[in-house]
Amino acid sequence: MLRRHWQALILSVLLLLPAMPVFAQTRILGAPVLAALAPSHGMQWRFVWVHMLEAVGMLWVLAQRGAITGGAFATFLDSLPSSHARRRAVDIAVVLVASTPLFLPVLAAAVALAFLPQKATNYLFVLDLLLITLGWQLTALSRSARNAIPLVAANVVLVGALQTGDTIRPALLLIPLLLAAFAIAHKPVASTSWSGWPGARSRRVMGCMRANVVQNLSPVTRLQIGIVWDRAAGVFARYLVMGSVTASTCFLLGLWNFDTRAVPLTLISQAVIALIAATTYRDLRAAHLHAGQFMRSLPIAEAAQPRADMLTVAALALPFASVAPLLLAAHGVLPLWLAVALLCSGAPLLALLYFPQRYTPRQSVLLGTMLAAIWVAAVWPLFT
Repeated sequence: MLRRHWQALILSVLLLLPAMPVFAQTRILGAPVLAALAPSHGMQWRFVWVHMLEAVGMLWVLAQRGAITGGAFATFLDSLPSSHARRRAVDIAVVLVASTPLFLPVLAAAVALAFLPQKATNYLFVLDLLLITLGWQLTALSRSARNAIPLVAANVVLVGALQTGDTIRPALLLIPLLLAAFAIAHKPVASTSWSGWPGARSRRVMGCMRANVVQNLSPVTRLQIGIVWDRAAGVFARYLVMGSVTASTCFLLGLWNFDTRAVPLTLISQAVIALIAATTYRDLRAAHLHAGQFMRSLPIAEAAQPRADMLTVAALALPFASVAPLLLAAHGVLPLWLAVALLCSGAPLLALLYFPQRYTPRQSVLLGTMLAAIWVAAVWPLFT
């Protein structure tokens, strides 16, 4: 997992500029964490913002749940006579390793706080936020809601402590620290699957509905739908990230009143959405390799599977990629046919992003970013 994340860390470090002061750069990189400490924000805003930061951490580990929990090796691990405390320690260590790219804003915020007053209080807040996020990640992986109660209470006290005076604030910030530590150390005995949940009748109804909907589809289409459905957590996490990119783009377009920056921003947004959606290629590839013997027994041409993967990724990205171009057409920035052409111009990029994910998965982040930058530079003169 560390080898998988080094590219993202290097790309983030490349954002550092030698000519910019260290304090300014750390404030930029640590902005997500430092925003909650800004005195201009109210309690409601901080409450929502803290939960959004923690939700990012939860979605980050849910997208890697198979790798973090051990996959098929977890069955063998359950048969070993190891204590709950030792397993919990292993879970914490693996989740921390898996979350290494998320530590960059936290480390940058810690450096930036060294230049600000009230260091003890601010560092307590950052430590509380880090431990609460870790608690939520472990709760999401164990699929048990028993530890959610102390974590919710910790969030309420954490946000409420920021509204109090400087004298009582450090003492209040110690309470979320203790609650988060309890949630992290305590491992509830719960099943790691959804089979124990009530609602067998509703599952049968949903199964009948899915069978009736997909019975007229081709076998390849049903196969792709089944793979996406089996990895619903990762797909949902990508949907949330693509939705955030789309919402941010629409917000900036409205803020800039659809001026000359609208089309370049839309192109960059299209490239980012393509990069996020292209990570689905890895899930599809892993599913095909896992069922390799079965796949080779099907009467499917060798070139049909990559084409089906590209169409699947394009279908997942289309709802988000089409928002900004259609918004430009609705406000008269581009004619409708040109907005459709801008949307369709992203298809070659999605097809090209298949090859780094297929042949060089360890370098896919770096190569994909380079391909996206080249695509933006190539289509920029055509629409601006």
